[in-house]
Amino acid sequence: MIDEQILGIMLTLLAAFAWGSAAALNKFILKPEHSLIVTMTIRGVFTVPFLVIITFFINRFESLEVLFYPEIFPILILSVLFVGIGDLSFFGSLQRIDVSKTQPIAAIYPLFTAVLLVLSGLEDVTIDVLLGTIVLIVGIGLLAQQTSSTSSSNPTRQKERDMKVGFILAILAAIFWSFAIFTIRIILDHPEIDVYSMVTIRFAILTLFFIILWIINTINRQQAGKEDPSFISIMDRKILTGLGLGGIISWGIGGVSFFLAIEMIGAARATPISSINPLISVGIGILVLKERLTIIQAIGILLIFFGIIIISI
Repeated sequence: MIDEQILGIMLTLLAAFAWGSAAALNKFILKPEHSLIVTMTIRGVFTVPFLVIITFFINRFESLEVLFYPEIFPILILSVLFVGIGDLSFFGSLQRIDVSKTQPIAAIYPLFTAVLLVLSGLEDVTIDVLLGTIVLIVGIGLLAQQTSSTSSSNPTRQKERDMKVGFILAILAAIFWSFAIFTIRIILDHPEIDVYSMVTIRFAILTLFFIILWIINTINRQQAGKEDPSFISIMDRKILTGLGLGGIISWGIGGVSFFLAIEMIGAARATPISSINPLISVGIGILVLKERLTIIQAIGILLIFFGIIIISI
């Protein structure tokens, strides 16, 4: 039988792989004209049934009522709001700058999470975990370096504005994701909590929230006599399939794997390991798009693996 610590690390790496591959897929699918609210709604509509089926076959939602306890449900709602705002910020950043820039910036969420864990006293953040986290983030920064820039040497004001907004949104994503992880860590302290049910209900509430926003936005547009061209463009079968698949990979597989890992090895260790997802995007670029690996990127990869080893020992 696999040791729980090893299994927790393996699940965290699975979450990182899921998030990294989903981000690359979403960058390929997502266009600047697409509505983020519609995008998030579609992700949820595909993902929630997947989670319902998985949870039903694993435990028949046996611990579902625990999530609605007065001491649990408000924290769950806070987590939903945090992850919703974080994901919106991340997708907004993806619409403005390259995924190779958005992901490394957003991947600093372990630092914010570590601060929250230390301030709350919920978990001890040891020196080796902190050192490994720093090494990981430095490695991710090096990994983001490219040999050539895809932007013009004389960027327009719009591009400069997009870069600034994209960077700010990526940082906001990291901050809100850290709060989302922290609130879930509080919930997982309850002995009766089941991860599968929690993730399912969490994303069901989030999807319902985006559906309501979508309806309100649609009504406002109709009253103003405006059409929503982004809705028509996003209804393409390939785009729908890509967004749905991205949601299942990220929210479904990634979400379940990550929170199971937190149960096993704690948020202080699982969070920094999960932040290596930019490595997956670079790997996809090298293997699928035949992109070249620079020396600096290679050093970044070595630092990432070194950081994982420090945290995992």
